[in-house]
Amino acid sequence: MSAARVARQVLSDALSPGEVCGSQEEWAQALGELQAVMDTATAAQDAAIVRLAAIEPEVLDDGEVIETHRALGHVALDAPAMVSWTLNVSAVQAERRVRAAVRMAADGPEGTPTETGLRGLHTAMGAGRLDAYRASVVATELEEAPAEVAASVVAGLHEYFGSEDGPRLRRRVRRMLARISPDLVRQRAVRARSECRLERWVGEPGVDTWHGTFPSEEAAQAWAAIDALAQQYVTDGVCDRVDRARAKALTDLVAGNATIDVQIVHTIAAEVPTAAGSARGTRASEGASDDLVDVGAPASEAGASKAAPGDLVEVTGLRPGEPTLVSRAWLDHASAPHPTSDTSAGRAAPRPRGEPRGGLAPCDPLTDALLDPDGALTTDTYRPGKALAALVRARDGHCRFPGCHVAARFCDLDHVTPWPTGPTSAANLVCLCRRHHRIKQRPGWQAVLHPDATLTWTDPTGRNRTTHPVDHLHRAVLPDRGSDPAPITYNPRLVTPDAPHSTLEYHLEHNPGPPPARPRIRCRIDHHHPTAARAHLAYTSAHPPRRRALPPPDDPPF
Repeated sequence: MSAARVARQVLSDALSPGEVCGSQEEWAQALGELQAVMDTATAAQDAAIVRLAAIEPEVLDDGEVIETHRALGHVALDAPAMVSWTLNVSAVQAERRVRAAVRMAADGPEGTPTETGLRGLHTAMGAGRLDAYRASVVATELEEAPAEVAASVVAGLHEYFGSEDGPRLRRRVRRMLARISPDLVRQRAVRARSECRLERWVGEPGVDTWHGTFPSEEAAQAWAAIDALAQQYVTDGVCDRVDRARAKALTDLVAGNATIDVQIVHTIAAEVPTAAGSARGTRASEGASDDLVDVGAPASEAGASKAAPGDLVEVTGLRPGEPTLVSRAWLDHASAPHPTSDTSAGRAAPRPRGEPRGGLAPCDPLTDALLDPDGALTTDTYRPGKALAALVRARDGHCRFPGCHVAARFCDLDHVTPWPTGPTSAANLVCLCRRHHRIKQRPGWQAVLHPDATLTWTDPTGRNRTTHPVDHLHRAVLPDRGSDPAPITYNPRLVTPDAPHSTLEYHLEHNPGPPPARPRIRCRIDHHHPTAARAHLAYTSAHPPRRRALPPPDDPPF
């Protein structure tokens, strides 16, 4: 701790962002030295994680809790949670960090069960020659390799740690494994093919990101079908880029072969009458799914007279526990009543499959959490009823442990105050994934569920963290004012600010595939002449350059 504080203070005192001094070579050397400091600090951090993970609490006969130190390589159940709270990272990232640290920094003696063969990676990081990303690349490739094989590969890579990037190290590891143990590479390929999957998470506002792995031959057939439809979309003018057309082709092919059931639920503030404070919501489910989706903002806030089909409305339920943006046109279409609905009698006629259904859900006016205001769903039994379970899962959205994002549908419903002391009610139930359900029961951990559905956690060191329920009442509405800028074909945040990059340049640098269809490329040759201001900036320096400096160009010469 003392060494870390001194190093941090020394580096903090050395910062002088306002000064203009030093040569290009000197600043490049400074950048390299700082990277070496970061690598060494990461290795020291891994050593600290290994020692933290080896501490297990033990309850004595008299009830006193003491800490026992196990052998390095032991991982306590709550070690990732402690790391997550200390480093402010998600639960998944903390678990990966703990596992990687144990594999590299707790490599046991040769021939022991704790031997991993990755000690060389930790040593190179401590020497400032290998950063955490490249070390993780090598460690991932050697995931299933025996310790002696892993040690041989790491020793063979030692001379490349200071000169090669992550992708090159990955290819080099695979070539070495293919020579040393081809059966291992084949087993890895067989396992990867058996574990093909499709994952989804929220990306940019209003879009989802999908990541899938498929057997190569099946992927080739599916890609051919998607690409053929995408090319037709480009030809017909439905989409202007083939990559955008492929995304639309994929969703069209999938949705065209499925029946989707959409349920609409209105959410209101518990103390506000329905006519004055209703806010539209949706519940979307596929098959037997029962996930609440909450949409939009109160009509009084959004302005019903100003609503436009191009508005973007925030909803929940399309993605468990994660709000996202959908178009108002889609929402209005999903909310449209079936022509056979008997609205005059207050009842709805039988609804054909695929038509939307309705509902009403009260929310807390302060935290906007779903409520069971009259306690009608409370039960005397240990297991909650179906309606109570659906309410709690919809209210929480995901595991209520800080930093955990496991969807509520995969979580346990835990009694914060153990049953039968605590009731089986919405005021005493929370969603916890199985791991954090077990962590809550370990010595030193405490959880308190407040009346507003916020949950306060206390860890064994006395630190507090609070998690909040899903906001089901106030939703963001982004109106379409007709002033949206024209779409661009690259992300300007990912481009270095030296000058505008052409479409072709960006795709060649960031996309391994071919450039987009019909790219709008402007080829030009520009002659650059420095202005007086630019000439002054180019030639004025505290340390004159050793050779004549050229003024920075306005645009690249292509």
